[in-house]
Amino acid sequence: MYTVTSIMKSPVVSIEGHKSVAEALHRMHEKGVSSILVTSAAPGEPKGIMTKRDIISKVVSQGKDPEKLKVQEVMTERLITVPPDCPLRDAAALLVEKGIRRVLVRRGREIIGIVSDTDIFRAVEESGWGLDY
Repeated sequence: MYTVTSIMKSPVVSIEGHKSVAEALHRMHEKGVSSILVTSAAPGEPKGIMTKRDIISKVVSQGKDPEKLKVQEVMTERLITVPPDCPLRDAAALLVEKGIRRVLVRRGREIIGIVSDTDIFRAVEESGWGLDY
């Protein structure tokens, strides 16, 4: 059975919430990711997540300056997580149920990876549809 750990991206790219949206955009572009984990000043403590969708809907469409806006003003605070042994089928069902596009993989208090709907689609596609997920 395939689990989220078999397809997750790790490590998760992160940024502190007091940094500018422009800084976060630069880091996202540099790392080739469409979302970034937002942490507090305490090392690694997750506060939220900021995605392309957040930037488009809360910054670009409202004509706000990404240089002046802080990541914590744009991020989504509610983090949806799954354990490392979560089956892909359950992760996919969670994405649909919650209306989200990615889920964080958490071991204890540590975020160890991220899985997107695209990652799940790619895994199913590459398996030749014989994936026991």
